[in-house]
Amino acid sequence: MKKTVLILCLVLLLSMTACADNNNATPGTGTNQTDTNNNTGNNNNTGTNGNNTSGNNAVGNNGGNGTGDVLTGTARGYGGDVTVTVTLDGDDITSVEAVGENETQGVGSKAIEELPERISEADSTDVEGVSGATITSNAIKEAVDKALEGKK
Repeated sequence: MKKTVLILCLVLLLSMTACADNNNATPGTGTNQTDTNNNTGNNNNTGTNGNNTSGNNAVGNNGGNGTGDVLTGTARGYGGDVTVTVTLDGDDITSVEAVGENETQGVGSKAIEELPERISEADSTDVEGVSGATITSNAIKEAVDKALEGKK
């Protein structure tokens, strides 16, 4: 009888552990930010969530044609719009700032933090995106490209 009760307790403990919510998990991890198609550019990418990240949603706005231009662009990210502000010195990208308040914390937010600096350093959007944040990375690059179209 004691063995049966002990075995039942162990089974109950294991099932509770398996079903427990892991509070130590990093928020936003998993496959919901990954673009399963690994597509880039303006070709109607969809991630595993089915959200459209096509270039058709991007909007550019230029601030003028002289040195020190400040341009803005917007594109659809994973959680909503991602807006970038691009500062130019002639044709050189001197800084990029990105805002995407609805992007997944710990995943898309990592792209918002890291990718603008990569684009500024490379003076181009031809940079590698942030791993695991493909949709947000593509949206940032797309928004920058759209903003730069206003300069041409």
